[in-house]
Amino acid sequence: MTEYAVERTASAIRVGARPPHPERTALVEARGALLFWDVLDPRAHPAADVWDPVLAADWLWEVYGPDAADAILNGHGSVAADRTSPVLDAARDLAHLTWAAAWWPASHAAAVPALPEGILRAETAWRTAALEHLLDDEDAVERALTGVDLAAVAAYGSDPDIGRAMTELEATLTDLAESFGIELRSAARTARDDWALAAGGTTGDLVIASGGTPVDWSPVPQGLLDAAGESTWQLAQRAAEWVLTVSAPAAPGARPAELTAVLDTVEIPLRFDRGANAFTGEALAPPDVATRLARGLRMRIHAPGYPAATDPDQARLRADIIEFARRRLTAPDATLTETAAGLR
Repeated sequence: MTEYAVERTASAIRVGARPPHPERTALVEARGALLFWDVLDPRAHPAADVWDPVLAADWLWEVYGPDAADAILNGHGSVAADRTSPVLDAARDLAHLTWAAAWWPASHAAAVPALPEGILRAETAWRTAALEHLLDDEDAVERALTGVDLAAVAAYGSDPDIGRAMTELEATLTDLAESFGIELRSAARTARDDWALAAGGTTGDLVIASGGTPVDWSPVPQGLLDAAGESTWQLAQRAAEWVLTVSAPAAPGARPAELTAVLDTVEIPLRFDRGANAFTGEALAPPDVATRLARGLRMRIHAPGYPAATDPDQARLRADIIEFARRRLTAPDATLTETAAGLR
């Protein structure tokens, strides 16, 4: 049973509390309400901000049950929900899939594989269609279907563990696409080794100092940096110049992106080196940088438009989410996307 306090403000009815961190927040934008799940909280029913009770009344009972929905909409100070339903399952799965697209902590170091993007898109489209009647975006299903590649689903059709489920998913998506008048892609793709080993390198530079910093994934897009890895730097003398070199381990299945490392006052542009399976770069440093680096400065890596993390508990939060993702690979209620990732 899920129990929440219900609070009424001038603009909304609040059921429970939003998760404390965006990294933990799985969200569905429904008509008249936002639904929130904390991925580290096992409760099945979501917290909610109901901003239009009239719109939400059409479907809220499908998520919480008739009695709990009535309590939410008609002035009760608390609510207890124990009803399950296909709509609740679909909503929770969709929220989790969209969370995974943004925050899944793929990591070589922590043995958390990348999610198969084709299956993620396909399953997201399927779950979106199951919630068409309650989603705030009227074009959500069409938009989700346009990103589906049936070849990615068909590739698992002969798998002894999930082949039957994938075949059923392929058939369902084909029917949905026909209903919405959308032609799905079915282009075969070359398999990619998401567990490539990082290659080493040598340099003739005279290394003066070096260090490392645990990866903070919050200032970069999902799936770029190894969530459990360590970014390293070294200061070296090259001829008459001081050079800072940075290497940040890439996540399984990483893609090229624009990243910048900041160490002291030096900004180092990073590029994706597929051979080294890392984002690497170097920049000239001022002559006195060695003195400041001796103070134990931390390196930051960020993408344009992503603010720096300010939560002092980021390390613990990262560890909790990595452990959660590792468990999801074999969980009884894992999504098809997670199960497929665990088979890699």
